[in-house]
Amino acid sequence: MKSVFCAAVVVALAAQVALAEKQVFVSSAVYDVTVQLTYSREVSPEGEQGGFSSYTSTGEFQHVRFGPSPSKEFAAWFERRLAANAAVPVRKITGEGRIGPFVIAPAWEDPNETIEPRITAGPLPFAPGLEVLTYEMAHSEDEDSMPLVPLVSTVWLRYNEGFSVAEPELKWEYPKFALGQVESDGVVFSVPLTRLANGEDIEVNVPYENGAAHGEWRIVFWANEEQKKK
Repeated sequence: MKSVFCAAVVVALAAQVALAEKQVFVSSAVYDVTVQLTYSREVSPEGEQGGFSSYTSTGEFQHVRFGPSPSKEFAAWFERRLAANAAVPVRKITGEGRIGPFVIAPAWEDPNETIEPRITAGPLPFAPGLEVLTYEMAHSEDEDSMPLVPLVSTVWLRYNEGFSVAEPELKWEYPKFALGQVESDGVVFSVPLTRLANGEDIEVNVPYENGAAHGEWRIVFWANEEQKKK
């Protein structure tokens, strides 16, 4: 009798899991999303030189809501509100960003004499992008060592600073030696769909490494305060 009871419990639990997996995602809470990159970098006449010795940029996205995806390959898309009771799904949204604080490193033509940078334009605001990815898109560069698919439904996202190539938001020069400009960076990360649906605050931290630069991406989803009171 005991073994039959245990089997019945297992079947019941499996049914509950299957039912949960079939539940349709309707909408998330409304979020303000902040993505910040901060790093420092060692420079020297014998190693890397020029560029940033320390850098921070912050991208912000206001009133972000996730809704159902028009494609089964995605866990969710963003909702773009057209009116009080009307919205359309979109894969990418644009935010507002700012550069700073930062320190531009010197350069060396002669190891015994530094060439200090002179800013020639900016820093100006920029328009970062945040887009929804499929699992395969998020891991397209890791095909040989693709990690296991998460057990819970997961939204994969890519953030890109989106600096202008033609008119960079920050430019500088090393007089009579070289020119420099800010270049876009980005990060791929994920958040559990259930946490978005429940209106939870979420923080994601991703290590950053690029040559001699080491730092961190800090991504925060702040749920709208009115949502938390419900």
